[in-house]
Amino acid sequence: MTPYEQPPEQPHDGRENTGWGALVRDALRDALALILPVECAGCQRHDRALCGECARSLVAHTSIHSTPQHLRVYAALRYEDRVRRVLLAFKNHHRTDIARPLSGALLAALRRALSESATVGGVSGPIEIVAVPSSTKAFRTRGYHPVQLVLKAAGIRHARALRVAQKTRSQKLLSAEERAANVKGAFIAVRSLAGTRVIIVDDVLTTGATLDEAARAISAAGGTVIAAATIGFTPRTLTVRDIASGEGYGMEKGAK
Repeated sequence: MTPYEQPPEQPHDGRENTGWGALVRDALRDALALILPVECAGCQRHDRALCGECARSLVAHTSIHSTPQHLRVYAALRYEDRVRRVLLAFKNHHRTDIARPLSGALLAALRRALSESATVGGVSGPIEIVAVPSSTKAFRTRGYHPVQLVLKAAGIRHARALRVAQKTRSQKLLSAEERAANVKGAFIAVRSLAGTRVIIVDDVLTTGATLDEAARAISAAGGTVIAAATIGFTPRTLTVRDIASGEGYGMEKGAK
């Protein structure tokens, strides 16, 4: 099974093209801004959903990390500054218009995960992409599943293999060990995954507790998790700041 439904569009890198095309595009943007005012999701600059500087901050520089259970994670961006503001706007302020720019970063991380993990253990064959699920409460609040929306924008099919099995309490004041205990049993597979190789996809890697729990649920259903891919990762120096501000991500906040 290939994860791609269609060749994805190349992400906008923030550089303005020259010529009539750029003039027409800018004229249309300015006209639309009079009818539907918009501001940049990263810096609040007026009349652009994403300004050039914030668009450039979403150009992927994929790095590799490891969860406490030694799952290899490919992360496209550092979750800080403009990237952090864009992701928070997308997840918490209904800025679904940012799904397309974010999809380019996730696609870069996922492509590397696929290329470097395709023959893990000397085994090759179909790989399913599985998104970490949102809770019912989070979906009702937002009206959409953030990770699934970005995958759709990237033209990537994902398998509906997991669901949220139980509620978790807020993790923002918990240690890494307490977070792992808090999300234990949070997910369950919706079907048998025997013989299936999986790459898990999530928005941001913080401690890795959520990804490890998703991997546990997949393994319990007979699947083999070969890697994970995320849009961003939280540098360790930012973990306390994000927890203190209440702006940690996903299940780390108790509502994925």
